[in-house]
Amino acid sequence: MPLTAVSATSTILFQVFGAREEPKAVPIAIVEGGKLAPITLDAAGWRLLDSLFFSAGGRLPIYRNGADVGTVEVVRGMWSPSEGQLYQLKSCRLLVPQALMRLQATTSTEESVEFLASSTKLLQRTDAQPLPRDAETQGRTLAGAVAAASEIGNEEVSHLDFIARWLRTGAGPGRRTLLASYIDPNAGDAGPGAGHTVMLLALAEDSAGVLSMSYKHVATGEGRTVEFQRLANHADLDGDGVDEIILEAWHYASVPELTVLKYSAGKWTESFRVSENWCLDRDETKSP
Repeated sequence: MPLTAVSATSTILFQVFGAREEPKAVPIAIVEGGKLAPITLDAAGWRLLDSLFFSAGGRLPIYRNGADVGTVEVVRGMWSPSEGQLYQLKSCRLLVPQALMRLQATTSTEESVEFLASSTKLLQRTDAQPLPRDAETQGRTLAGAVAAASEIGNEEVSHLDFIARWLRTGAGPGRRTLLASYIDPNAGDAGPGAGHTVMLLALAEDSAGVLSMSYKHVATGEGRTVEFQRLANHADLDGDGVDEIILEAWHYASVPELTVLKYSAGKWTESFRVSENWCLDRDETKSP
């Protein structure tokens, strides 16, 4: 697999995560020729990326839910002559670089943060139109239709956590997307991954009050077999005027993955995944 060409002018995308007082940043993708792609580097390449973008005092703009919401400042990078390596993983020799950051957000944050960051400024839309207030009602209608089409009865989802949100994605005629999701917070609690569970996540675009289904993920079965998905973030990462949607996907007792969805021809499709297993020992040139 060819290695990614990284330079000081590259647009590198980062996941910013962790405690609000001491968040970390890790590289997850690159924008090349207006397109998003995973990063593939060898050990020397990861050290180069660290030296280019994780120098103390450097600032990265951050994005949340399609908006520019401030910056993060680099406190220290992955490798420091005086302080050593930033983090360790048991039985792992080669790690994807991370940086310790200082949050400078323009919006209120919870104790645990989740942002996207970029090495270059990314223009985001400034939609002034207010979002509808009927996310709960329309979301349940959307999720109910998906469940019925998958032969999932109301008794299987009535006890699950339900989430419905309107997202300003720039997708579709109405430029907004409805997310509806049922997820089981207790999946696998009947034993190690045992017990029946249901996972449902659906997206639909608004057109003059009519919803057009654009993505669905439905899975049922034992907790250990079901892939769970949740919305992590969305922002316009490649400059085409429509956000990419970032989902976090995982199985019971497994390492999560970040899944990048791209909107085209009325549908959200998966572009690629980035594992949140930051150990590179098995293949020194693989993407994280």
